[in-house]
Amino acid sequence: MAAVTPILVTDDPDIVQQPIVDRKMADEVGPEDVNLVRSGRLKIDLLVLSCIILMFIFLQFDRTSLGQALTDNFRKIAGVSTSDINTGQTLFTLAFVLFEIPANVAIKRFGVHRWLPALMFAWGTVTWCQMFITSKSAFYATRFILAACEAGFIPGAAFYLGQFYSRKEMAFRYALLWSANGIAGAIAGVLALGLLSLSGTGGLFGWQWLFLIEGVLTCAIAVFAALHLPQSPHGATSHRVFGRSFAILSEAEAEALSSRAVRDDPTKASQSSRKVALRDFDILLDWRFYGHAVSAFLSSIMFTPINTYGPSIIKSLGFAGYTANGLSSVGSVLSLITSLSLAWNSDRTRERGLHIMTGFLISAVGLLWLAAPPNGVAKGILYAGIVVTQGGMGSVQGINAAWLSEHIQERQRPVALASYVMSIQLASFVGSNIFTAAEAPRYSKALFICAGCVLGAVLVAGIWKVLYAILAKKDAAATPAASESSHEEDKSSTF
Repeated sequence: MAAVTPILVTDDPDIVQQPIVDRKMADEVGPEDVNLVRSGRLKIDLLVLSCIILMFIFLQFDRTSLGQALTDNFRKIAGVSTSDINTGQTLFTLAFVLFEIPANVAIKRFGVHRWLPALMFAWGTVTWCQMFITSKSAFYATRFILAACEAGFIPGAAFYLGQFYSRKEMAFRYALLWSANGIAGAIAGVLALGLLSLSGTGGLFGWQWLFLIEGVLTCAIAVFAALHLPQSPHGATSHRVFGRSFAILSEAEAEALSSRAVRDDPTKASQSSRKVALRDFDILLDWRFYGHAVSAFLSSIMFTPINTYGPSIIKSLGFAGYTANGLSSVGSVLSLITSLSLAWNSDRTRERGLHIMTGFLISAVGLLWLAAPPNGVAKGILYAGIVVTQGGMGSVQGINAAWLSEHIQERQRPVALASYVMSIQLASFVGSNIFTAAEAPRYSKALFICAGCVLGAVLVAGIWKVLYAILAKKDAAATPAASESSHEEDKSSTF
C-alpha cells in the first residue's frame, strides 16, 4: 500500500509576514491560541489533507487508466472501436452527472469521513474488475458503474476540508487538492510503463495487470482512509486503529481549530448535522455561479479526449507504445508545477481572475501548437505541443473553485461545489465525441475546436473579473464602514 506523502503547505501569509498575521490570527482566535492553531493546522495539512490528496490521485489513476490501456491491445481484446470508446466515455460522463448531487446528499447523511472511503473502495473494485472485459457491453457497463462510484468524491472532499480551515486558507488547499490531477498524470505514465511491460506474466495482458494492480491499491488505500480520517477537529483527538489508540490533534488544538472555524463562519457550528435543504439550491439562480461553471465547462472539453487519446497521439508520432506512456507524464509534471505556482501566487496576491486566465491560455497555446503545424513536421515539435497542452490542462480548476466559494454563502457550498464539478463532467459529453477515427492520428480539427472553447473560457473569466471588481466597488461605496462580522452574506474581495 502506498504511503501517505506529507505535503508541507508553505503558502500561508503567516510565514511570509509573521507579525501582521499574528495580529490577524490573534483577532480570530485570541492571542493565547495562536500557537495551538499553527500546530494543529500543520498536523491537518500533513495527516488529513495529504490523505485526501492521495485518494484523489488514485481516483485520477482509475479514471485515466483507459488511455494507458489503449496503447496495449485492449481495443482488440475488448472488441471496441474509437466510436465505441467515445460512447463509453459518454456513459461515464452521464453517470457522473446523474450521481454527483445524490452522492453529496448521502455525504451529509452518512458522514463524509465514512462516505469518501466507501466510494473509493467501490470504484477500486470496479477498476480491477475491468481486467475481465472481453466485450463491448462489458466495457460500457464498467465505464458507467465506475463513474457512478466516483461521483461525489471531489466536491465531498472539498466540503470535508472546509471544517478544518478558515475561508481565507482554502484557496491554496483547493489548489493542492486539484493538483492531484498533475501528480497522478506524472506518475500514471511511468506506472503504466512498468505494468504494461508485465504482459504475458501469469497469462495476463499488460492492460489487465494495469487494471488489477491499480484497483487493488485503490481498495487498500480506501481501507486505510476509513480507519484514518477523522470526522471533525474534535474527532481527531482520539483514534483507534487495530486496537491501538493515537491522536492527530490534542484536545486544545482541536478546540482552537474548531472555534476559529466557527468564528470565521458561524454556520459551521451546525454544519455536521445539517442536511442539504431545498433552499440551498438557490445557488443555481445566482448569476455568480454561472461564470465559474461556464468557464470550467469550456476549459474542460479537452480533458477527456486528451486523457484518452494523448498517449495514442504520442505513439502515432513514432514513439514505441510503452515509451509513449512514459512520455505522457512530462506534461503532467508541467501541469503540477503550473498549478501550484499559480495557486501560491494567487493566494499571495489575493487575485484570482488573471491567474485563472493564465492557466487557460497555456493550454490554448498548446492545443494550437499541436493542431496548426502541417503534416510531416518534426515529431519533437508536435510532442512539445502535447506537453504544453497538458501543462495548462486543469491547472486552475482549484483556484476557480476557491474563487466561487469566496463569493457564495457557506450553506450553498455543497450544492455549488457539486454543480461546479458537474459542469466539468458535462464537458466530457462534448469532448468524448469531438475526436473521430477519420481524423486520426493528428485530430487537427478537434484540437482547433478545443482551443476555441478554452479561449472562450478565458473571455468568461475576464468578464467575471470585471463584474466582481464593479460589485466590490459598489459594496465599498454603499457600506464604507460595514462590520467584518457578517459571515452569511460575506463576499470576498478577490477578483
